[in-house]
Amino acid sequence: MACIMEETEEISRDIHLTLGMLDKEDNEGKEDIYSSLATIIQNNENLNNPTIQRMIFHASKDMRNDDASREMRMLAGEVLVSLADHDFNSVMDEIQRHFKIMELPDEFTVLALAELATRHVSESIPFMTMTLLTMQTMVKLAEEEKMKKAFCIALETFSKAIFKYINHWEEFPYPKMNANRFSDKIYILFRFIMDKWTMNMTYETNQAIVKAHGPAVALLLHREDLQEFALHHVPWLLKQYKDVETNFYVTQSLKQLLAAAKLYEVYIPKNTKRTIFTVLHQQLCGILEPKAKENENEAVQCFLILVHSSTADLLEFFEEQVTISNENIRVGTFSFLRSAIYADEPKLRDYITMIERTVKLVMDDYSVKVRISTLLLIQSMCDKGYLEASEGWELIEYIFFQFAFSRWNLVDPEKSTIQENLMAENSVLEMALEVLQGLDPLVNGMPQVLWPKLLTFVVPMEYTGVLPYLFNILRILLMAEEKKQNVDESTALVVSAGPVKLPSAQQLLARLLVISVLASEGLPCGAAAVGLLKNLSSIIHPNLIELWKELIPDLLLPLGGNCYKVTLWEEMLLEILRESLWKINDKNWSIQLTHEFIQQMGAYYNTSLEKKFLWKALGTTLSCCQDVNFVTTQLKDILLNASHLGDQREGTVSILGYCAKNHLDIVLKVLKTFQADQKSFSSRCKSVLYGKKALTKIDLIAIYGCVALQSPKRQLLPIVEKDIVIPVLNLYTSSCQILGITVLNKNMDLQMSFTKSITEICIAIRDTEELLNFNLTHKEVLLGYILDLIREEPLDSLASPIRWKALIAIRCLSKLKPQLPLNDNLNILEESLRSLILLPHLTQIIEDGQTAEDKAHIQFLYGRSMDALGKLMRTLVWNNWDPEECQEMFNLLRIWLLSSKEWERERVLQICSKVLTNSNESPERLKIGPLLGLFAPHCCDTLPTIRLWAADAVIGLLFLKDLPQEMEKLRHLQEGLQSTDSQVQLWIASNMAKIVSKYIPNEEIQAFLEESLGGMETLNTECSKACGVWVITILKEQGAALEKELLNILSSIYHHMPILRLKKQNFNFVLQAITQLANFHLEAVVYNLLNKPLPFDRDIKALWKALAEDSSLNPQLLRALMDKLENGLENDVAESETIAVACAIYEVVSMGIHMRESYAELFYLLLKLISCTLSQKMPTPTLSERKKVLPRGQKLQEVDPCRLSTNTLRCVQDQAIKEGLAKESDEGDNLWNLLSSRHSHHLGVCVLARSLVVWQQEITIGIMEHMFPSLSSTSETFRITGTAFFSELMKEPLLWKQGNLREVLFVIDQSAWDTNTTLRQMAIRGLGNVALGSPQKVKKNKQMLLETVIRGLYHLTRTEVICESLKALKKILELLTDRDVSFYFKDIVLKTRTFFEDEQDNVRLTAFILFEDLASLTGKRWKMFFTEEIKKSMISFILHLWDPNPKIGTACRDALAACIPFLGIQDLHALLDRFVDCQEMPKNREFYRDLCMKLAKKNQDLLWILHTHTFAYFNSSWEGIRSGAAKLTDAIIQNMTPQFLEMLDREQVDSCLQALREDPCVSVQRAAEAAMQTFLRRCREISNRS
Repeated sequence: MACIMEETEEISRDIHLTLGMLDKEDNEGKEDIYSSLATIIQNNENLNNPTIQRMIFHASKDMRNDDASREMRMLAGEVLVSLADHDFNSVMDEIQRHFKIMELPDEFTVLALAELATRHVSESIPFMTMTLLTMQTMVKLAEEEKMKKAFCIALETFSKAIFKYINHWEEFPYPKMNANRFSDKIYILFRFIMDKWTMNMTYETNQAIVKAHGPAVALLLHREDLQEFALHHVPWLLKQYKDVETNFYVTQSLKQLLAAAKLYEVYIPKNTKRTIFTVLHQQLCGILEPKAKENENEAVQCFLILVHSSTADLLEFFEEQVTISNENIRVGTFSFLRSAIYADEPKLRDYITMIERTVKLVMDDYSVKVRISTLLLIQSMCDKGYLEASEGWELIEYIFFQFAFSRWNLVDPEKSTIQENLMAENSVLEMALEVLQGLDPLVNGMPQVLWPKLLTFVVPMEYTGVLPYLFNILRILLMAEEKKQNVDESTALVVSAGPVKLPSAQQLLARLLVISVLASEGLPCGAAAVGLLKNLSSIIHPNLIELWKELIPDLLLPLGGNCYKVTLWEEMLLEILRESLWKINDKNWSIQLTHEFIQQMGAYYNTSLEKKFLWKALGTTLSCCQDVNFVTTQLKDILLNASHLGDQREGTVSILGYCAKNHLDIVLKVLKTFQADQKSFSSRCKSVLYGKKALTKIDLIAIYGCVALQSPKRQLLPIVEKDIVIPVLNLYTSSCQILGITVLNKNMDLQMSFTKSITEICIAIRDTEELLNFNLTHKEVLLGYILDLIREEPLDSLASPIRWKALIAIRCLSKLKPQLPLNDNLNILEESLRSLILLPHLTQIIEDGQTAEDKAHIQFLYGRSMDALGKLMRTLVWNNWDPEECQEMFNLLRIWLLSSKEWERERVLQICSKVLTNSNESPERLKIGPLLGLFAPHCCDTLPTIRLWAADAVIGLLFLKDLPQEMEKLRHLQEGLQSTDSQVQLWIASNMAKIVSKYIPNEEIQAFLEESLGGMETLNTECSKACGVWVITILKEQGAALEKELLNILSSIYHHMPILRLKKQNFNFVLQAITQLANFHLEAVVYNLLNKPLPFDRDIKALWKALAEDSSLNPQLLRALMDKLENGLENDVAESETIAVACAIYEVVSMGIHMRESYAELFYLLLKLISCTLSQKMPTPTLSERKKVLPRGQKLQEVDPCRLSTNTLRCVQDQAIKEGLAKESDEGDNLWNLLSSRHSHHLGVCVLARSLVVWQQEITIGIMEHMFPSLSSTSETFRITGTAFFSELMKEPLLWKQGNLREVLFVIDQSAWDTNTTLRQMAIRGLGNVALGSPQKVKKNKQMLLETVIRGLYHLTRTEVICESLKALKKILELLTDRDVSFYFKDIVLKTRTFFEDEQDNVRLTAFILFEDLASLTGKRWKMFFTEEIKKSMISFILHLWDPNPKIGTACRDALAACIPFLGIQDLHALLDRFVDCQEMPKNREFYRDLCMKLAKKNQDLLWILHTHTFAYFNSSWEGIRSGAAKLTDAIIQNMTPQFLEMLDREQVDSCLQALREDPCVSVQRAAEAAMQTFLRRCREISNRS
């Protein structure tokens, strides 16, 4: 409520704002203001009184403003009148204030009053007396036309309001008022206007007076005293007809006064009435243009009023008018009569005869408009029952006559060329049909009019077009009669036509039976004719009543909305005809029916369905006739006068063929006689003389075929070859002979007739029950002739139906015995396929047609030919119960399925679809696998049609398995193949494969795969992809059940891989196929792949990688390979299969599979494999094993098992590094060279062990656990591998805590005593590394370790063992005290000194380093011993300071520095430090000189010791040592005291230096020369002293 109030207040504010704008003196914009006010007033009911009063004030003011525009004043008046809806009294008061006696008001004031009287009759009546009195004083003052017009409008509206009040006063809310007072005022006003204003009035005033005339006179007619006055002015009104607009107002006023006259039963004088008839009739039938439809409607309403009061006069007037031969008059008159009949005026029904008589007057009028108008009037009379039995039939005849007449005019060559005539006659024809269609025969009196005379229109041909409606009318009449329960209710449908001649029973039967055939095309008249036959059975023949009651209802039952095929329907009708004739059993009746059929033959077009059926009905009638002579005579006459039949060939073929059903012997005899007569010269002369077109050989060939087809089957087989096949062959061959030479006749008619005849003969034989015992001896001959026809057809066009018909004939022949050999059937099929598949594209063929009809015909032939070819192949394939031979026939299609031409592939698949769809005839053992592989890929071909046909073929294969539900699923998927999206197509192919895969026998899957793989090699890209999708899907769905077929499947895949590799997409599908198989049969697939020759070619490698890419498969795959690797290494021997496993692991791991779980075991297995394959060789596979041809000049790759194994481990390590399970090797790529070499394998193992990530304890410990058995392996090489591996791990403290290295320690200790030096070396290294990994174990097991390592120093044949022992001792001794080593000290020192001069750098280096450490371990017990050993070793220290290996020189300096304290010559430290601190290494000569000078001063004995030990180094292998020895000798001799100098063995020194002077090295020679000079000089000095 609050919302409403708010809205009201808002509207009030808007109105006040608007009214505020009206206060301005300016009139501009007021039109829009009043328009908006009018809208507000109409849409709002709750306007407050102040607002209303204010609007009344402004509207009244502006309405009367002479300065304002007329439009604005009209809008103001409209607003003022609209306000009366809210406050009538205020509005009326405002208007009445300006409507004063003797004062001429404003025009719009009068109009406002008139509008108020119209809108508010009840409220205006109380003011009417005053208003009329005032107006009486005003009209005399009106001189302007606009005022006269306004007063006329007021008179009109006031008269209508008063008329309404007078006739409905009881509906008004106040007491009855005196009506005479009103009419008196109206009378005065009307009289004044008619007397004063009708003289010299303008057009507008005239119209206003005419409009007011009718209401005013109608009001005056209610008073008897004023009736005469009122009617006196009617003639004036009738004279006002002038133009279209005025005429309407005149007629409208006339209708109002006529209605009042009818209401008050006022008598209108006859003359006035006649004048009214005439004037109104002119309005209906006048020729004035343009006509106003509204005026005509008003005129009709006037006549309808007059019909009630003056029926007889009016109809008599109409009859007089119709006699005038005027088209407009007749059309207009009949138009009104039709309206009057539909108006259901009771009085009019008493004058039916007069109306019928009026209609008959115009039946000879050929005007189209009159004919249509007459038909419409007859239609209304039939609808309303305005027909009498005595006179009505002529009107019904008129309807049929008009149809026939229009139909004849339409085909009239003179009239049919004029378009206007055609349209006119068409309109009449359509109207006649419309009348008949709507005719209700059961309207009162109609049955007596219609029955039985309607039967006269059944037989005449000119009424064929109305038969559907005619039959319907007859059916309604007859059915209504059947429903009557007794005679009293009967409509008396007796067969009494009076003067009308009814058709005979034979005429009715012949006509209705022929028309009944149209039911096969869904035409209503066909079914109606059948139903009418049943109803007319008693009229046609009494014997048929019961028979047709039984047969015809069953015949009509399926026609409820459907129709039979033409052939089937015709057979059903002919069967009824046969039954009826046998039931009648009257020879004369049958003869008369035969004559009637012949008589009606000319009534139908030659190509019509009725004509064709009529021939068959005639033949059937003759076959049922028992008069043999009559039948023979008729057949001869038909053959001799065949041209009278219309289409002589088809007519004679049908008649003789159907006659042969019961008179085969007569027909064949007549044919034989006719052929013999035709050969005579006289017969040919007669034909020429009389101009008759005789039957030809081609016609006779056709007749024989139909006779065979229709003949009784039991009579056919004994005579078919002698009396039918041979005559047909003779007729054909004789037609193909020229001068006695047989040639191929290119006459298409002959070829068509021959193929059709052979087809019909074969069908007839095939349908015979005794077929199993019948062999057609002329089968091969007939096939030869027909194949010749096919071969002669051009391969670049399709203009004739020869191919189509020939293919049908071959198919029919193929069904007959004897069966042909496979090769013959293949030849037939190949020739047939070539004839169609090799044709150009359909579009190109169609373009050969000259017209649209030709092109449509070519397309029709193409479709039918393809259908026939499919059925032929279907017959040839399924007639053979050998599945292999069936497969051979399908294989013929392969070459075209590979065609690059899309249309050829489309045709082949279309044929396959025909063969396989709904086929129930396949051999039990037919393999669908190869066929599926042949067709399925094309489900993704380039054309939608190819894809759909291919899908049909696949569905057909499932039909062979009787799987309707799966077929329905496939058909649902098939719809999506019309999509152009290749991904959608592949998805559909995959889903189809899922459905089909369940029903492919396992033993056929290999054949399917072989076919599919071949398709992937040869088909286009789209089909190749589809092949892959089908293969993958089927293997995925059925792979689990293919265990027995697995090896063959794999072999097929391997066979195709080299070619498929060239197509990347296809090769990927192959890889996926193997992967799918591996998902189900991993062990078998792995085994099969491992049996491939080594090294694997790229295809096998790709397969391994593909298996590895499958995330669901790779853990199992790696596990399987590891198991095989483990089994292969059980005896520590690697066979070729084991190597293959390693190669496979390489390919698998290289794909980056995660290997955390398997890394430890895989590491161990591969390391073991490397160990087992060191220096192992494998035989090279032969070319046959490789199954491939190498390029010329290329040799087979030599297989190195160890290298292959090492590559695998390297790949594993790389992946482990990526996963953080291992680290990069410190040796880089050299690791793998070391590992794969027999000589450096142990070193490579050590490097490999160092690459393990110690913090990955779980991984490392796992590897250790796997490697433990290697320490005790029977294989010496593997023991070395294991020992080397663990020797490196011994130095890892974390592994000592977590791993079981204590046991390893003892095993390694035992290995250190092994005879194999490499094993001893690795064992000793491991013992040495214990010092790094577990110092506690060293102290705990020091005796064991020292004994084992020291024993290694005695292995003089292998310096590697010595070197390892020295290194191990150094590591161990660093952890021990002098007391721990005391027992072994002397032995260690002595053995260490022996290696100072070893040729191996590592040995020398390690010895010097160890000796340095020994210096720190020298206790009091061994100090003297060690000092002596130092003195003995001084020569080595001094010479090796300049060792070729700089590291050794450094080690010598360190060792010498550690030993100097034992010599007690502290100055040597300074000397040594001086040389060590130099940026550059000093020359050894200077060092030797300074050293000898020191020794000469401090310790002459040590200098002598150096001298005595120097000789041993003169023969050193290193030139630097030899040179150093010579230089040292030079320094010793130079600093030697005379006492020691005399002790020299001069000969020895001389000989040694002389030998060095001959040394190959120049530096040695120079040093020796210098030493010799020094030696000689000192010798001379001694000599001089002596």
